[in-house]
Formats: sequence, C-alpha cells, structure tokens
Amino acid sequence: MADTNGGRYGANIEEVAARTMTLFYLFDKSGSMYGEKIGQVNNAMKDIPQIIKEVAESAPNANITVAAATFSTGVEWITPKPQTPDEFINTWRDVQAEGLTSLGAALTSLNEKMSRKAFLGDNPMGYLAPGIIILSDGEPTDDWEKPLAELKKNNWFKNAIKVAFAVGADANKTVLAEVCGTPEAVISIDDPEKIRQYIKFVTAAVSKTGTTSQASSSASPQDVLNQQIQSIDDDKPFVVDIPDVDDSQW
Repeated sequence: MADTNGGRYGANIEEVAARTMTLFYLFDKSGSMYGEKIGQVNNAMKDIPQIIKEVAESAPNANITVAAATFSTGVEWITPKPQTPDEFINTWRDVQAEGLTSLGAALTSLNEKMSRKAFLGDNPMGYLAPGIIILSDGEPTDDWEKPLAELKKNNWFKNAIKVAFAVGADANKTVLAEVCGTPEAVISIDDPEKIRQYIKFVTAAVSKTGTTSQASSSASPQDVLNQQIQSIDDDKPFVVDIPDVDDSQW
C-alpha cells in the first residue's frame, strides 16, 4: 500500500491524483540589480515554498510546482525541472547581480520549457494554466520582439496568468506590458525594499487564482488578478492572506 504520510507533498498518490499548476519565475539579475534589489529577490524566494504549500492546502484538486530562472547576459534555470515546494527549499541559492538584460533570451527559453516535451509533460492527470512572474529593472539589451512573437504562439503562454514587476525608473514598462498582454498586469516598484513583499503577494494571488474557481463566467483568471493588482494602495500595507507569512517588513 502506498505511504500517504508526510502531508500533501509527501504522498505520491496525492501527487498523481491532481492536476498541476506550475509557477514560472523569470528574474532579471543584470548588474543594475546589484545590492538591495537582488537581496530582496533572494529573501523573497526563500519565503515562496511556505506560501505555495498553504495555498495548495485550500486547493485539494491541484498541485503547485515551481520553475525558476534568472537572466542577465544569458539564462540560467535554477530548477532543472518544476519542483514541489519542499524540493525548491533545497534548490534555491542566492543569486548575484551581473551582466546585461537578455530578456529576449529569457523569453526564448521560457517558450522551450513551456511544453509537454519539457516542463509540462510529467503529470498524467494534466495541467492547469501556468502562472508567469517576471521581474526586471532595466531596458532589454537583446532582441525581445521576435522571441515574444514566437512565445505568443505557445498555447500554454496564451492561457497563462501573467504578472511583471517593473523595478525602478529605468524599467521598461512598455516592454513588460507587451509580454503580459496588458499594462494592468505590470506592477511598478519604486522602493527596492518592497520587492520581497510584492513577490510574496503576487505568488499567493496567482496561486489562488489559478487553482480555485475565483473567476466568474465573465472574468478570466487574468482579469481577476488584474483587479487585485489595481486595488493595491501602495501607501498602505497589505497583508498576504496566507498563514505563517511575516509581513511586518512592509
């Protein structure tokens, strides 16, 4: 008999019994991210596993996995394949800022990974639409338009819930809006100290929206998320509605 001890992610039988939602993170680690910016990203990603596990408990018919990459002069996938939260705890290593901003290369790599032959083909029960969370603080230094045009042909990408963080005044919000399909999905972050909290908030929001039936018949999951983003008051603290997440630094 299969061992069902160890909670949601400790039981293989439960892993197979539900569809999977994969969260794709694409984080800029170019030289301009040096210091507080990249430090906030590193700290946020250490919080992600607990947030995802708590969201998953409220969505018994879905598993949530993580696929994370950084891009600068090139692209590096930190996760060799999508990982459970418990696996991701032992995978993330603090990244260092250096190099250029090869957003086009990142989009090309995302297109390759977002397929049944790569990151979205292991679960026999099938997959939910993925979530895509992108962060950048600058101007792309390579061709991003052709890679984006190819990525937009990808059915997984078409249905994905997308959010982008534009960090600082130098971030190209227009480009990020093109990637997300709407400027409403782009969150401007002027204060680097807020990066950690925004990543945590959006992770919880995307996970919940993608794994539960929050969207009405007249609103897509992307529309639901956009409404949550637009309701944020940057002058007031907001609380991530997930147990055991410390939001005191907001």
